This record gives sequence, structure tokens and C-alpha cells, in this order.
Amino acid sequence: MDDFVRNGNIVTKCVCCGHDAFYVQRDFNRQVGMVIVGLGIVISLYFFARGQPLSAMGALAVTALVDFLAYFLVGEVAVCYSCHAIYRGFQRNSQHEPFDLKKLEKYGGRTPRF
Repeated sequence: MDDFVRNGNIVTKCVCCGHDAFYVQRDFNRQVGMVIVGLGIVISLYFFARGQPLSAMGALAVTALVDFLAYFLVGEVAVCYSCHAIYRGFQRNSQHEPFDLKKLEKYGGRTPRF
């Protein structure tokens, strides 16, 4: 572990691969998010098929509300561009920005995620 990570509680260099390029994202499982959105769509389609468009729109509104709440209640993580290592529980480094596809291509992070 880097001394700065241990003492300052800020990630500056990846422990796994040594790169210093990170992006930040919300710490929420993507598959769970897709299931929530999919259920909202299915429920909405059910109400549309029954001729209840207001209930269908309500189902979509509830889905959007759940997504909105999850976005603000879930914390952020730092992810290494090169090896996709995820760092939880650290303070946010002001140099880390949201995901950028050009940086992913630059740092060679082409290995599949698990």
C-alpha cells in the first residue's frame, strides 16, 4: 500500500497495477439497476395493455424516483482505468473525474470487467 493511501485516506496510485489514472462512479451494481428499470418498464407495459395510461406513467415515475434516490444515497468509488480495480471507503481525490472513453483507450483498459 502506498503511504499516502494509508495516511491521507486518498487514492493516488493503483495498488494492483501502479497506474495513477482513475475515474469516479457511483457504487451501485449495474445489473441491479437494469433489473429495476426493466421491472418499471414491464409494469408500465402491463398497465398500458390494460388501458390504464395514468397508472403506466405512475409506474415509470416511481421507477425514476427509485433511480433518483439510489443515485443520491449511494456513495462514490474510484476505479482504475487500466485494471478496473475498485477503491471503496476512501476520500475523493479532486483529480479524479467521471469516466472518459478517451482515457480508457489511452491507458489500455481493455480487459473485461468481472
